[in-house]
Amino acid sequence: MKRWDIMNAYINKLGYKDYLEIGLCSGICRDSVNAKNKTTVDPSDKTDNPTHLMTSDAFFSQNEGMYDIVFIDGLHEANQVYKDILNALDCLKEGGTIFCHDMLPTSEAIQAVPRVSALWTGDCWKAWAKLRASRNDLSMYIVESDWGVGVIQKGKQKIESEMDLPFEKMNWDLFCKWGDKMNKVNVNAFNQRVLNL
Repeated sequence: MKRWDIMNAYINKLGYKDYLEIGLCSGICRDSVNAKNKTTVDPSDKTDNPTHLMTSDAFFSQNEGMYDIVFIDGLHEANQVYKDILNALDCLKEGGTIFCHDMLPTSEAIQAVPRVSALWTGDCWKAWAKLRASRNDLSMYIVESDWGVGVIQKGKQKIESEMDLPFEKMNWDLFCKWGDKMNKVNVNAFNQRVLNL
């Protein structure tokens, strides 16, 4: 199951129309998502024609739009991912959903910052851990597919206070230790959740 399949399941079930993508790259996700209105943000002119050629910080500072769905797949570094999620929450419509890619790295090397391997998830997972540790007003889980697709809605969750550390103190050993606290679900459990939306 790819990230766009996960988002399309929500779009089809909830009738989402307004889509914001942070980090466009080749445009494959934008082109595969079945939303009617698509806004895309990327600072690189080597990407596939974003609607906003700028950083996510610059976009959010001037944005007046509200979105049913926000997909975060930009700079794969914890501080930026954390800011992008907080900014996305501010422009999320009632009942909307944020999706975050690359939340489940499979080795220490592919999550290292700065980048040391061709395959790279970055340390996005640290931003996820920080929110699981500090925001009881969110509902969060990660689909165990396509490098980990995080799903965030406004709601409620148990605070995982053990994970409330500065990013620089989070490491690969802690990521492995915190596995269950990240709130992972397999594809079958995801499909069941969508049926119950």
